[in-house]
Amino acid sequence: MEIKKVVAAEELKPATLINLVSIALDNYDDIFSDFDPSPYHSRILSDDFLKEVQKRYVENKHGSFEVRFSLPNALRSAKTEALIKKRLKDYFTMQLKNLDTDLEKVRKRGMAYVAAGFAILAGSITLATTDAGEYEYIFKLLEVLLVPLGWYLLWVGIEKIVETPSKLEDQRKFNTKFENANYYFISEEAIVQQISATATKEEEKPEARKEAPKEQPKEDKKS
Repeated sequence: MEIKKVVAAEELKPATLINLVSIALDNYDDIFSDFDPSPYHSRILSDDFLKEVQKRYVENKHGSFEVRFSLPNALRSAKTEALIKKRLKDYFTMQLKNLDTDLEKVRKRGMAYVAAGFAILAGSITLATTDAGEYEYIFKLLEVLLVPLGWYLLWVGIEKIVETPSKLEDQRKFNTKFENANYYFISEEAIVQQISATATKEEEKPEARKEAPKEQPKEDKKS
């Protein structure tokens, strides 16, 4: 049975490094948006599903992730499940590519701002040290206007290079975790059987302890 294979495989992994995300489904449509009637291979993922995995990631960012979907056995389709697994991985892979593109754009824009800030500050220094003669008033006015602008561009550029990428980097880590996550589909009936079997074993343990015969103390032999 599939659930037993999954559980057996999990017992071989370090439990502290596996973050399990269990999601109960009424049907496969629960993974996708209700407003998108497209086929599964191109349908938009559900916001509720994405918020749930994001929430689990925020709760514990360490280790790898495993997502288990459960639904009635009568509704399961191996072909559909394989398609959905691929669709999920493709989604997070695409998100990673988009984030990498955004990070590159932000860094380039930040470097451009820093360069512009330096250029403007250098220009303001040149104005301050130039003997303008009768145009000295205009030069002073330009200096007053350019110095704040230069510092503004300089600090905004540094923020884009340092601060913004760190915020996007957390999103990148999230998408990497779920791109590499394992996705399983499990029958609800199999889960119920597994829980029942586990509960039965737990109930049998105390009874076995009660029925265990007590050892009689050995009598000392008289010499």
